[in-house]
Amino acid sequence: MTGGSGRAPTGGLEAELAQRDAAAGRMATSLVELDAHPAHALLSAGPLTGRTAREWDGARADLAGLWRDFDTYRQVLGAARDALARAGSAGEAELHRLLHEPSIEVGRAVVERRLTGAVERIESITLGELADRMEAAFDRVHELFVAVHAGHERFLAAIGPLAERLRTGRELAAELGDPRTAELTARVEELTARYTTDPLAVADAPPDAALAELAARVDTLTTDLGRAAAARDGWQVRLAGVGPAIAEVEAARGAAEQVRLRAQELVVTAPLDPPPESAPALRGVLAALTDGRLPSGRGWPARARALTDLEADVHAAAAEVRTAHALAEGLLERRTELRGRFEAYRAKAGRLGIAERPDLLALDTDIRRLLWTRPADLAAATRALVSYQRLLAAGESAPGRPA
Repeated sequence: MTGGSGRAPTGGLEAELAQRDAAAGRMATSLVELDAHPAHALLSAGPLTGRTAREWDGARADLAGLWRDFDTYRQVLGAARDALARAGSAGEAELHRLLHEPSIEVGRAVVERRLTGAVERIESITLGELADRMEAAFDRVHELFVAVHAGHERFLAAIGPLAERLRTGRELAAELGDPRTAELTARVEELTARYTTDPLAVADAPPDAALAELAARVDTLTTDLGRAAAARDGWQVRLAGVGPAIAEVEAARGAAEQVRLRAQELVVTAPLDPPPESAPALRGVLAALTDGRLPSGRGWPARARALTDLEADVHAAAAEVRTAHALAEGLLERRTELRGRFEAYRAKAGRLGIAERPDLLALDTDIRRLLWTRPADLAAATRALVSYQRLLAAGESAPGRPA
C-alpha cells in the first residue's frame, strides 16, 4: 500500500492532487487484496484463542480504521477536486488547505465544562499524515495476516498426512472391531482445535514433538491393524496349518521319549526330564480359536494376536522337544563314539605288538566293562580311554619296539 505524505511538487497543487488520486487507487487495490487474504477469512470465521485472539482484537480495530480512513481520504480528495474546479484565489486557498493543512478531524475530547458549554479539544491531521497513519495500520494488519497464514499452513502440512493415515486406520479398525483409534482421533482433534484457533502458537510453542509422538502411535496402530487384517484374510489357511504342526510336535515328543528311555537304560546319567507334553494345551487353544472362543480381547486384532501367540507356542514346544531329543541322542552317540575310538586304539596296539601288555590288557578289560555293560559309564570310560591312549603313545615311542 502506497499513499505517503509529502509536499506539493513544483508543478503545483494540481499535480499533487493527481498524485494523491493515483495513490488512492493503489490504496483501494491493496485494501481489497488485504480483505481477501486467506488469513482474514480464517480469523473472521470462528473462535480464536491465545495470542492470535489478542492480536486479532487490535488488528481488527486497525482494519476497520483503515476503511474509515480510506473513506475520509477519498472524501478529502473529492473536496480538493471541487476546490480545483473553482476559479480564483479562494479555490486555490481551499485546495492548499485540504492538501497541506491539518484539515482532517481525527479526534475530539472535552477538556473543560463551562456554564456556556463544554470546551473541546479537536485533533486534526493533514492528508499526508492520514496516509502515513493508514500505511502503518496496513503494515500491522498485513504482518499479522502473513504470520497467521504461515502458522496455519505449517500446522496443516504437518498434521494432514497424519490425519489421513488415522482416517484410513479408523476405516480398517471399524472393519476389524478395534476401538483403539478413538483415543488417537481425540488427540488429533485436540491438537487441531488448539492450533487452528491459535495459529500463532505454532511459532510460539511448536507442536513438532507432540505430532511426532502421535505419528509414532498412529504408525504402530496402523501396522498392528494391517497385521490383523492380514490374519483375517489368511485366517483359515494359518489355522489349518497349526493342527498338523501340533501333531508333529506330539510325534517328535514320542520319538524323543523313546530315545530318553533308551539313553537312561544304556548310559549312566542323572535322570533325564521327559520332553514337555504340551500338545493337549496347544490343541485346547486351537479349538478355542476355531470356535471363536477367546481368553480375552475382542475383534480381529485380539484373534490375530492369539493365533500368533499359538504359532509361537507351537514353535517353542517343537524346539523344547528337539532339545530333549538331542540331549538323549547325544548320550547314545557318545557311547558309540567311545566304543569306536577304543576299537581303533586296540587295533593300533595290535599293530605295535603291545596289545597284550599287562597294563593295556587291564585297561582293555575295564573299558569293555564300562562301555559294553548296561548302563555304560561314559565318564569313567572316557578317563580310561585317555589312560589307554597315553600308554599307547608311550609304547609307540619306546626303544626296541618291533618295526
